[in-house]
Amino acid sequence: MEEIELPVKEVDIIISEWMGYFLLYESMLDCVLWARDKYLAKGGKMLPDRAQLYIAAIEDEQYKSQKLGFWKNVYGVDMSALSKAVMKEPIIDMVDSNMIVSNHAMILDLDLVKMKKEDVEFSHQYELVMERHDRMHGLVAWFDTSFSDLENPVVLSTSPYKKYTHWKTVVFYTDHDMRVAKGDVLSGSVAVKKSQTNFRELDVKFSYHLEGQH
Repeated sequence: MEEIELPVKEVDIIISEWMGYFLLYESMLDCVLWARDKYLAKGGKMLPDRAQLYIAAIEDEQYKSQKLGFWKNVYGVDMSALSKAVMKEPIIDMVDSNMIVSNHAMILDLDLVKMKKEDVEFSHQYELVMERHDRMHGLVAWFDTSFSDLENPVVLSTSPYKKYTHWKTVVFYTDHDMRVAKGDVLSGSVAVKKSQTNFRELDVKFSYHLEGQH
């Protein structure tokens, strides 16, 4: 988009599919915003025009154990020393909605018509309330994109509560598993910025603190 010159000065609609894993992975939104600022007419439409990122707590003992256990015997070699480093990388996979043990919290809300490209780097406080007695093994993230400026608005959702999409969801495992009870509160912050070594990648840091019966 940035390497061509359109035969018109303005356009009325920009349709884009820039969303990556965890919404922002690959940093394709920068190009869309560049096109918006150069070509979109006043009052023009962005499709989609809004994007929201959510997190929730999950129980995922079986898969987490499999991922850690794999490194104990890699073709007969004990490589368990790598397991701690591997767990720092998020897992891109589908999460069944019955694995979610809390309500969900929005950590990012982008208005694609008005936002600045710097808004993709952010920090946000969150709070999750546990909805049942269980064990918590990490946080799952998903996004919704809205086509709200239409006669018949549409929402593309990658939520575990909705139909499967190729974006799947993104799971961030915690260092320690936690026993949780209904009503317990997990609070903390999330900070997201582009990687200094590769701007297409993201550095994501979660902090968390559990308050309740356990």
